[in-house]
Amino acid sequence: MTLVFGIGFAVFASIPFFLANAGINPLRKHVLRGINPDQAPSIGILVLFLLSAIAAFAFYEDKPPAGSSAARAQQAADPHGVKRRQPPTAFVRRPWPRVFAVGPVWAVCGVIAAFIWHAFAKDTGIPGTVWGDLTASPLPAFALLFGLWATANLSLTLGAIADAFHRTLWAIFLIVSVIIVILAITIGVVAANILTMSPPAGLAVTAVCLIITTVALIPARLFAVARARVTNRIDAAHEARMQSLLMALAPGENLMLHFADRENPAGQILAATNQRLLLAAPTGTGTGPARPGQVRILDQAHPGQLRGASTEFRKAGHTTSVHFRDRPDIELVGGDPSEADKFAEALTSLATTGRLPQEEA
Repeated sequence: MTLVFGIGFAVFASIPFFLANAGINPLRKHVLRGINPDQAPSIGILVLFLLSAIAAFAFYEDKPPAGSSAARAQQAADPHGVKRRQPPTAFVRRPWPRVFAVGPVWAVCGVIAAFIWHAFAKDTGIPGTVWGDLTASPLPAFALLFGLWATANLSLTLGAIADAFHRTLWAIFLIVSVIIVILAITIGVVAANILTMSPPAGLAVTAVCLIITTVALIPARLFAVARARVTNRIDAAHEARMQSLLMALAPGENLMLHFADRENPAGQILAATNQRLLLAAPTGTGTGPARPGQVRILDQAHPGQLRGASTEFRKAGHTTSVHFRDRPDIELVGGDPSEADKFAEALTSLATTGRLPQEEA
């Protein structure tokens, strides 16, 4: 798959090169009016480095669209949301060689593309520069190779940091992802100047960058793996807590949906079954870190009393409130705000329509 992506990114970068080399500008009706074929090498290299700088996104997994057969199959296998969630990137699941192979494989594909471009380029460059000596000396090829490799390593390093925080601090995950995109554009523009550098200077700069980014990638991935282990323990504890809740239900009682603070294994649980709405809390732990213990029902109400649910931020924290007729609300403080909103929307739908959202689709 790494090789397929590498070939794909080299082919994609070749499109703007050959368009510019032919003097064709697809944006002539908008911003740019014309392209000088002499700019084709710089445009091609810019796109190569830009795509290398977003290499981390190649590890981002696609989730099945809502309502698709794959999504329904996933929900059928996990009706109560207790399944452990995988991180959005594959850094922590793929072996070290596959992660570290992305940079060199993509770089080799990029260098091969550059050689093909040089053979067709109308501007073959000035002798004594990286582009001008591309076919006359191995130094320019290694300069491009190390530069593309270092750029991919930088992207993977930032991607590992984003992956490490995607569960507990989503804002950091989002910020780092945005930084990757901004750096990709910046690196692409700056890297276009490498073609005018002398081969020894270009090789020296890119070699230093490669060493730095490779050294940085190692601890970044170790950090992501360590954070993933913590996430797995949290998920295992949450799964044990949900199993305890399931065992506490009466015969014939089915869990329809629930909400809890996944990061706090000792926290309370809001749940809706076909017989009641309840607030429960674990009273102890099982015989192991992932073994179910016992739960205590703190409060409960009949489904016929349900009016809906809402969420809001209070001084105590993000609060999820379940509203009833002729009785006080049941509230839970904490948990992921986005998950709380989904839970509240589902309960409100159940109260107004008698169905959960997925049943209405």
